[in-house]
Amino acid sequence: MEFDVEEVTAYLHQHIPVTRAMQFSVLPVTDGSLKLSAKLAPNLNHQETAFGGSIASLGILAGWTLIHLKLRVDQPNYKIVIQKSEIEFLKPIEADFIAECPLPGDGVWTPFHASLQRKRRGRITLESTVKVNGQIAAVIKGIFVAKLL
Repeated sequence: MEFDVEEVTAYLHQHIPVTRAMQFSVLPVTDGSLKLSAKLAPNLNHQETAFGGSIASLGILAGWTLIHLKLRVDQPNYKIVIQKSEIEFLKPIEADFIAECPLPGDGVWTPFHASLQRKRRGRITLESTVKVNGQIAAVIKGIFVAKLL
């Protein structure tokens, strides 16, 4: 999956304004995962660690962005929403952090895409990890729904 990280970051900042305030940015795909980064400073809580809502947002947004990038190639008009999410916080985040969402294999993507074509709506489950200093600090599982317009 190839894309211009600056273009996609600008798209997120324009269409999901909170990403600008939280200083989220898109990183190149490596190791088969879409990656987003966030600075700690604008996402601090009262404990001087990353705010749980910011961690959850970055993990959810990693899945959302992955779907967006895959759909924009062949589907010009669609909406993507998160239907359900679960998060497990494993350790405090005390530095800049990164969310990683693995690219779905054909066994996950093909039924989702087929449903979109057949019903104009599809549902897909993706799991992201949020890491700090290379260690997993949170796991976010999300069910996303896409609808063709």
